[in-house]
Amino acid sequence: MNLAHIASAHPRMIDGGIRLDRVPAAAWLALQTVALWPTWTWMARRVVDGSDDPLGLLAIAALVALVASLRGELRAAPRLGWLLLASLGTLAATALHGVLPPLLSGLVAVLAWACGLLAFLPRRVSALPVAGLAVLALPLLSSLQFYAGYPLRVLTAEASRWLLMPGFDVAREGSTLWVDGQLVIVDAPCSGVQMVWLGYFTACVVALWARRSDRSFAARLPVVGLLVLIGNVVRNSVLVALEGAGQAPAPWVHDALGLLVLAAVCAGIARAMGRAMPVNASASPAGLSMPWLERWLANRFVHRIAHKALFGVAMAVCAVASVAQAWQAPASPPAHAFHEWPSTWDGAPLRPLALSEVEHRFAQRFPGAIARMTDGQGVFVLRHVASPTRMLHPAADCYRALGYRVAQVRLENDAQQRLWRCFSAVRKHGETLRVCERIVDADGRAFTDTSAWYWAAAAGQSPGPWQAVTVARSMGDL
Repeated sequence: MNLAHIASAHPRMIDGGIRLDRVPAAAWLALQTVALWPTWTWMARRVVDGSDDPLGLLAIAALVALVASLRGELRAAPRLGWLLLASLGTLAATALHGVLPPLLSGLVAVLAWACGLLAFLPRRVSALPVAGLAVLALPLLSSLQFYAGYPLRVLTAEASRWLLMPGFDVAREGSTLWVDGQLVIVDAPCSGVQMVWLGYFTACVVALWARRSDRSFAARLPVVGLLVLIGNVVRNSVLVALEGAGQAPAPWVHDALGLLVLAAVCAGIARAMGRAMPVNASASPAGLSMPWLERWLANRFVHRIAHKALFGVAMAVCAVASVAQAWQAPASPPAHAFHEWPSTWDGAPLRPLALSEVEHRFAQRFPGAIARMTDGQGVFVLRHVASPTRMLHPAADCYRALGYRVAQVRLENDAQQRLWRCFSAVRKHGETLRVCERIVDADGRAFTDTSAWYWAAAAGQSPGPWQAVTVARSMGDL
């Protein structure tokens, strides 16, 4: 006899004892939140260690504000379709934790949590903006920059080239522009990844405030993308024109122009999402509904307490499984193929150094080989990979994760005319380092941008294996 038959035949066995019907919706949401705690701890670490921008906290704050504003309207009887999706999604996120990359398993987890939230929210709340905010809560900006940064910069550079052609002699090579014979680099901040995030965040928040239906919200999403693209192209074109004219703007001009364009883009997105619906129209359901699934579940489990009981059991299983996974011994590190490292650098002998504790932990899951060496003046970190991988992080991300502040990012040629991407890494109350990095393929072609390297390698335009070289020297040694 299944739980539904027990609940329908003897409702007091559950209703009279545990009184599941009187457990508030907030308690069920809290139970699901606890079941997904591995995802929350991973997200918190990414925010604390500085390896990703903390913009996701804005999305979390928006969801918390939404629940707080509707706390008096949370449903005592959850919508069964969303509750089923929340249960299955939470089970899947728990099973996939440690199997998929953290960002992918985290995506499953936050979408499951959004489904649980939608099960108890009023029917008029649209589902797509809630799911959108849940996705935006993830620490995904560094991954977006890695995968989408270079294509976005190429698109922005090409659009800027067309805008500047009437007044300048402009040519594009990859994500760089030659403006009247002067090289202007469309760098990582010019990709517009942060503007994309803030644009879609604005769209989700305004859609919830305006009570846009899911269909209306989805119909306006292309407008959001178009406004973001236009804003990024305009900002980049103005800055490139100034640099091409030999009037490189000061850093504060970059920041001020970026904030001005961002404000204009977000204002346009808010206007596109529209004002609040009339009161008489807002009573109609705005969110996605699954009447066929609701009917099937209602017929299958005739007593509604059974749905809550099954949901509670699933959450408890996930919580226990997460604890068991945390107590398991870590897997042994993968065996890497032997790689012979260079013994000299520009004529100076290299001496091997032991990996730091952080580097050793990273090397255990790195799909390649890592070495740490010194020429007596600087520290070299060499990484060798045989296939394109997200694990070949930009050096700036690594230093931010170690607590450094990254500044003065620019391209530099060394004495041998090799091009490097360099930056200053400043630690509070500590030394300042000058860090330079480049990636070299089997043909000797060099990359100073990890996103550009990834797409060239993935497209077969750059043969492997590849060696990434990061050199850190104290500013006093320069």
